[in-house]
Amino acid sequence: MAHPVLAIDGGPKTVTEPMNDSWRIVTELERSHVNAVLDDPGRAYEELDKFEAEFAECVGARHAVSMCNGTATLHCAIFAAGARRGAEVIVPSVTWHASISPILHCGATPVFCEADPRTFCADPADVRRRVTDRTAAIVVTHVYGNPADMDSFREIVDGTKIKLIEDASHAHGATWDGRKVGAVGDIGCFSLQASKPVTGFECGVAATNDDELFEKMLVLGQYGRIEKLRKSAQFADLHNIGLGVKYRANPLAMAMARAQLKRLDDQNAKRAKWFARLDELLGGIRGVYPQKTYPKAVRGGLLLYTGTLDPDEIGAPVDALLKALVAEGVSTTPRITPYGYGVMHLEPIFTDFDFGRIGGGPWADFGPGVRQPLRRGDLPVSEKIHDTCFWLTTPVDPSPRWVEQVGEAFGKVVANAGRLSRA
Repeated sequence: MAHPVLAIDGGPKTVTEPMNDSWRIVTELERSHVNAVLDDPGRAYEELDKFEAEFAECVGARHAVSMCNGTATLHCAIFAAGARRGAEVIVPSVTWHASISPILHCGATPVFCEADPRTFCADPADVRRRVTDRTAAIVVTHVYGNPADMDSFREIVDGTKIKLIEDASHAHGATWDGRKVGAVGDIGCFSLQASKPVTGFECGVAATNDDELFEKMLVLGQYGRIEKLRKSAQFADLHNIGLGVKYRANPLAMAMARAQLKRLDDQNAKRAKWFARLDELLGGIRGVYPQKTYPKAVRGGLLLYTGTLDPDEIGAPVDALLKALVAEGVSTTPRITPYGYGVMHLEPIFTDFDFGRIGGGPWADFGPGVRQPLRRGDLPVSEKIHDTCFWLTTPVDPSPRWVEQVGEAFGKVVANAGRLSRA
């Protein structure tokens, strides 16, 4: 049976419909919130208090702490969990470096775990095997807004001193068994960076129900706000200085994020609708596997639409498939995107980079064993996710015809796998 000529061979493009994303990041709502701060700068820092109260209510947590970015929230969470020299923190490789690098900043050892090949989230069974008497915390990432198996992770940590940290940087509004992520573990960390579904362009927020963890996060990063926010006298002798680190958020960013939070449910509903349709379109194509969700999970944030391509099942190399998809007009990249998701355990910062070359800070003083260098093949599931993954540009409210054409393009490329294999 003859198949339509691929665009890469001179045939017509499949995706001709403009994306036509009608969602606007900045509306009059955002402008009104930011302008209110500019009009009354003497009350600017009240925006932090207001956002924290509203975000805590949104996720169902007792406390929220706003910060300058999502990486800062993870540093504060890992610090509060007790990461230090001699301790270990279990973390997936299918994540961004910000889930991992704060472990080193605290002098602790990152222990990499495997991923579930369907959901891309940390594999609870593999995590359980890696728990030792040195484990201070487990970090799980809700990858691209897809919640990890929180029941299994709660079973691992309940009754122990191990803290469960949710990297919910992509997962604003996602739920596990009806509860908002970020308040299911001991601390939930959210990025509010420009690409995120709730944004202040550059800020973040951490949530917790634990008073002591809350106060430890304050002491590390909330210089200037500690005495006002603390609930006990445990660290009163540090006054407002704390440990002298200022991760405090910008009031203008917080004002914008407050407006964005009001629009989150609408954004999630719009993205979820076309995600579900594309899942249907791609789910019936040989060797194309959209990211799966656990039965108790509802995605939120939906930062990227993603899945994997099985080169053996399709009968063509992944790089050839990606190049053909790009030629058809699909908004992915012509090679595996070098984000590091799946192979963070191979990054030099976590393997064998000589920190002595830098000179300052705790890194040059790491003792033996702080890093446990891994090689390719040590985390085969995570590495396969990285090596076979595709990421699509993720609009909020695109043209329905664009979605249909993206599905058609995948079908056309897979149908021509024989030609791509010969190339």
